[in-house]
Amino acid sequence: MARKAFPCGHKGRGQYCHRCVQEQRKQQEQEQVLQERQAWNELFKQDPIDLKILPARSLVEKARAIIEQIAQGAMYTAFKGKRMNHDRTVISIPLSRDYRLIYHETSTGYVPVSLMTHEAYNVKKPGEKF
Repeated sequence: MARKAFPCGHKGRGQYCHRCVQEQRKQQEQEQVLQERQAWNELFKQDPIDLKILPARSLVEKARAIIEQIAQGAMYTAFKGKRMNHDRTVISIPLSRDYRLIYHETSTGYVPVSLMTHEAYNVKKPGEKF
């Protein structure tokens, strides 16, 4: 079987240019990854607090699940949440060993205030704002 020239200018023995098809697939995969990344970043705009500091997708999903469940009326103790000793209206919920969700209790319920690293959470002095 002789080599033939394809319309793209490449030469080969097949019925179509495998090189061009491979490049097209790679480009489509890159576009799909870009679209997924953009969709993921759009979800951050809907969050009541900034969750972008979380390093893993699983932690972001866990934080969103906790925020949603508490908004629906679940108790913070179900997530190992604790009230602060110096301000009983502030509630700390551990996401992992390294991150904490901070809530503030109001007359209407619990409001997410911030997301903190364990290091930032540990150095808070009594009376400081979260």
